[in-house]
Amino acid sequence: MKQTTSHAVQNGLIFVEDVKGGRSPDPFTDEKIQFTSSCVSVACLHEVDGEAELTLGPAEDVSPGWDAEFDGVIETPSKVVVISTVPGDHLLKANVPDATTRIRVWRNHPVWADKVVIGWG
Repeated sequence: MKQTTSHAVQNGLIFVEDVKGGRSPDPFTDEKIQFTSSCVSVACLHEVDGEAELTLGPAEDVSPGWDAEFDGVIETPSKVVVISTVPGDHLLKANVPDATTRIRVWRNHPVWADKVVIGWG
């Protein structure tokens, strides 16, 4: 099921990971999307510039119709994927069928996207 929220994102950075957490990329670089085997970090509009619209859902339901900037697999041992913030707040979550989950990310701007779509599956 597709879910959408608008949020002033602290540090302009969200994480896609298992509900129990993942290992975020370290060190962070200027790349707008980074990943490990258990977490994807995605740069978006910074909180001082306004709210970013975040969408999470099955990829076939949320795809905006252009190529994803990221297409990979992360570990989801709890079978629940979340979009979280730097302080660890969960903004959106979805049950997924497997302990590893294909994640796709679409952003509407190459630097500070105010719309970020996360598709699973």
